[in-house]
Amino acid sequence: MQDRQNPLDAPRVVACYFGEGAASEGDFHAALNIAATRACPVIFLCRNNGYAISTPTLEQYRGDGIASRGVGYGIDTIRVDGNDIFAVREATTRAREMALQDGGRPVLIECMSYRVSHHSTSDDSFAYRAKVEVEDWKRRDNPITRLRKWMEGKG
Repeated sequence: MQDRQNPLDAPRVVACYFGEGAASEGDFHAALNIAATRACPVIFLCRNNGYAISTPTLEQYRGDGIASRGVGYGIDTIRVDGNDIFAVREATTRAREMALQDGGRPVLIECMSYRVSHHSTSDDSFAYRAKVEVEDWKRRDNPITRLRKWMEGKG
């Protein structure tokens, strides 16, 4: 926000990364509200991978994700395929442009993904989800495999 007061400085934004579980905390709502009312040039990037540690999204909230929360605070919001590296890059580039328009404003990006590994070294995710579910996601929508196939297609 200091940069907005000095036109000689290059414009900058803040990037705030979090998971959908953090969006259930009060700090998330306070941050969106303050950013919206103060017109802060912030990009909030939510990685919605379906689980907040061991809690599936269906037990965290009702609704179809985090994107509607940005809209509720009057924040421009983008939902993107979080397993598509090019889509995420394009969404982030567009969000930065939007965040810098008209003196600054926040933008929320919800990256829809799936966590195929455990949440941490102390987590055994197979205690709360089936191995077949994880293997299906690995096979069906693996971001590394998708990128590799694209690169191989380009030679």
